[in-house]
Order: sequence, then structure tokens, then C-alpha cells
Amino acid sequence: MESDRRTKVPWSPWSKGLLAFSVLIATGIVVFTTVDEQSMYVSVEEVVSGDYQNGANLQVHGTITDIKINDCIMVDGNYSLRVDISSIILPDTFAENKGATFTGILRVVDGEMYLEAIKVQMGCPSKYEPAEE
Repeated sequence: MESDRRTKVPWSPWSKGLLAFSVLIATGIVVFTTVDEQSMYVSVEEVVSGDYQNGANLQVHGTITDIKINDCIMVDGNYSLRVDISSIILPDTFAENKGATFTGILRVVDGEMYLEAIKVQMGCPSKYEPAEE
């Protein structure tokens, strides 16, 4: 008569625990290395208020003005912030007096604060959601 077991010797409880712990650690490492740092969504007024430190990862919405080759000014009410756009590809709709949301890193150099843009999205984000049928 043969045994119904697949293996001759069952796993000990400590080896099952070690396997579960190893899977948990491997999952944690994968999640930690693949998840991007979240950007905090703030207004231009909040950025220039001085509440954020050099290197903060931010999303800032405002109106584009004074476009130059490597930078532009983002305005929201009476507040303005210079945005370095030299390292991003600008969309065709990028123009003065249009709304935009810049994702980037806040930099403070010699007392001057500016946003080093990583990504730009024109207009209101809901404008780019697919239309319902």
C-alpha cells in the first residue's frame, strides 16, 4: 500500500514560517523599489510662502506667463513662481495664458526659489479623461 503524501517527509513548522517570512520580505523589497515618491499638490501661493524646503517633490497648478527658452513664470493670483522647463518635452498646447500643472522638485539657489519641472500637464486634468458614451 502506497502513501497518499507527495513527499516522504513533511515540512517542519519552522521551515514553513521561514518560507512565508522570505516571501513577505521579497514582496516588501519589490514594492519599495517600484513605488515612486508621491508629489504633494500645492498652489503657487503655498510654494512661495516658504513652507517647503529645497528638494521637495511638488505638483503646482497655475497660469503660464513670460515663456523663455529654458523657463517660464507660473502665476496664481498675486503670486508667481519661476519654472525651469529645460529638461522636459513641452506639449503642442503649451502657450502663455494657459493653465498648467507642473510636477517637479523645488530648488532654492542663492535665495531664489524655482521649480525644476519633471512633467507638465496642460489644462484641467479632468479635460483629458475619456468621454463617457
